[in-house]
Amino acid sequence: MNTTGELTLNMLKEKFQVTEMRVESPNRVWARIAPDKILAIAKFLSNELEFDHLSSIAGADYGEALEAVYQITAYSHGIVLTLKAKVPKSNPVIDSLTPVYWNAAWYEREAYELLGISFRGNPNLAPLVLPAEMMGEYPLRKDYKGYPNPT
Repeated sequence: MNTTGELTLNMLKEKFQVTEMRVESPNRVWARIAPDKILAIAKFLSNELEFDHLSSIAGADYGEALEAVYQITAYSHGIVLTLKAKVPKSNPVIDSLTPVYWNAAWYEREAYELLGISFRGNPNLAPLVLPAEMMGEYPLRKDYKGYPNPT
């Protein structure tokens, strides 16, 4: 299937709950999605639209919510899709993408360790970079007490 960034967004909107979307260029698009749809969307992207590479998972702290930000690429179409999903800071749980993209395991471990986003179904959320005494402190959160000046 030959696809464009805009066509990809339109298909996502038809099939899933997309709350916001934007075309930044013909090959670079993003969508804000419901967090409970992330695994189904990843399967659809991989199986139906040839999005074959998870480039990264990042995270952000928005006070009451944490956001998981996924960069997924369809090399055959030259499209980079960014998916954004907010979860409440009080219960920051979202499905793991490891059933679809094997490399999600590493990105999810990092987001779990540094921000506290838990990825349901990840087979190994073991510490990656922090020393044992820092586990559970989440140094990339805005309310982290280890910084002298809160941001």
